[in-house]
Amino acid sequence: MREFCENRAFIRAVVSLPQETFFSSGASVKASLLFMQKFTEKEQAEFDAKQAQALAEVTVNYSAEMQVEIDRLNAAIVTAKAAKDSERRKTLQKELADYRKRIADRIATEARASLKIRFPYPIFLYEAEKVGITATGEQDQNELYPNDNLPPGVPRTAVELYQDFRRDPTPFFIGETAK
Repeated sequence: MREFCENRAFIRAVVSLPQETFFSSGASVKASLLFMQKFTEKEQAEFDAKQAQALAEVTVNYSAEMQVEIDRLNAAIVTAKAAKDSERRKTLQKELADYRKRIADRIATEARASLKIRFPYPIFLYEAEKVGITATGEQDQNELYPNDNLPPGVPRTAVELYQDFRRDPTPFFIGETAK
């Protein structure tokens, strides 16, 4: 699901809600709010091109290794067929299918990592503690947007911080700066 979203839109913000947010309705799931912005046609074309380039480069890196292993397994399958050893043939065919799946997964994972370097953008992350509702469903303090019931010690709401982040995300970076 994450890749589906990332392939179509910018993830602009993720706001993590407290565990007890939906207790009053019988749910005990940890929820987050995901804010996305669909790519423009130009952004989608740029993303698709960078994704294809990353996939092609990683595939090339594995092509020699893949060919050697596929040739080895195919030769062993031919030998098993010639020897009328159906158990060995089936085992080798399964091994070949498993190998193809493993290598495809490895290529996809590495291409995804490469794509994230080629198509970087900042994402606003916020861990909320007070979201306007208690575990019992009562009204509570809310730090998500400007209102009259802010928790003490919360000088800026999530919305205000997000607006600052959109203007200039640099002060929000922790550790290594984004590229």
